[in-house]
Amino acid sequence: MADFYSEQEEQSRVKAEIVSKYFVAWAQIMAAQSEKIAYVDLFAGPGRYGDGQKSTPLLVLEEAISRPLLRSRLVTTFNDVNAGYARALQSEIDALPGIRTLRYAPEVRNGEVTAELASRLEAMKTGPILSFLDPWGYKGLSIRLVWGIVKDWGCDSIFFFNYNRINMGLTNELVESHMEALFGSARLAVLRSQVESLESVQREAYVSSALKDAFAAVGVPYFLPFKFWREDNRLSHYLCFVSKHFLAYSIMKDIMAKVGLVDADGVPLLEFLPKTAGRQLRFDAPRPLLELPAQLAQAYHGRTLTMKAIFEQHSVDQPFLRKHYVAVITEMEERGEVTCDERKRGLADHIRVTFEPANR
Repeated sequence: MADFYSEQEEQSRVKAEIVSKYFVAWAQIMAAQSEKIAYVDLFAGPGRYGDGQKSTPLLVLEEAISRPLLRSRLVTTFNDVNAGYARALQSEIDALPGIRTLRYAPEVRNGEVTAELASRLEAMKTGPILSFLDPWGYKGLSIRLVWGIVKDWGCDSIFFFNYNRINMGLTNELVESHMEALFGSARLAVLRSQVESLESVQREAYVSSALKDAFAAVGVPYFLPFKFWREDNRLSHYLCFVSKHFLAYSIMKDIMAKVGLVDADGVPLLEFLPKTAGRQLRFDAPRPLLELPAQLAQAYHGRTLTMKAIFEQHSVDQPFLRKHYVAVITEMEERGEVTCDERKRGLADHIRVTFEPANR
């Protein structure tokens, strides 16, 4: 693990960018509604890479220091099981310009992330929390831990899902308890039987689906995975986002879309590929935007919905952003496939869209 922090890789930079940008968006919304909000990083690391680049804890604190409202309302807790990392992080935090302008001094802890911690979180009522969970492998990461963090209002979580190691761990009895903590014992048994004879691409899809289903089963409806590919064009890991609120899901999708690959129509793939990999999108790659008009017509024929309702209902588990729905519905209106009430210009959330009946 020491080698991981020797130099910041491109993937780590992108991961930190996603987390820090979402932190700013989340914190400004929550701080406007709550007297106290919290950011929690349970696998925080030493604060800097060996090449001097700042890691996520320092980036988040700098964002908070630069905003007066966050300075007065943000509580931060950082933890690492490595005592040396915890000490190094404390020193880095103490040296940050403006750190003493924070009303609540950052707390740095040194301890293991255990099942007991997950139980305590499940039992307590919290205010708004954003957590970032970035374990080296998978030890400490569990559905119960994430649920304990996100169960209350205003709480979201971003976590690192090491697909390579978890994929190998699925059939390794020595780490069965860790796999059960991630998927649940019954779901793990089903997953093992499903992936046993599958090729890598199919196997990855089943693993991702099982993880999504595990969160849905405990009451977390919004799950957004962002894929990181290795230089050899093999999947390395996901950065996963979970929330109980659509607005959070939408904001994070917008952020991820700006740092990842897009297809020929500008639809985000929610994937990141190192520049050195040289992987090109196939010329015959699917173009889901071309299918969107037919999907909407089939889903909503003969119905009237607001733009807000269409976006919130249809975009979940789809790659599309709001701008794609605006463009497609505008084209459908021009073809007479929908009518838009009270429209003067643009397609604001309140605009009512009526879809033509099927087989008109």
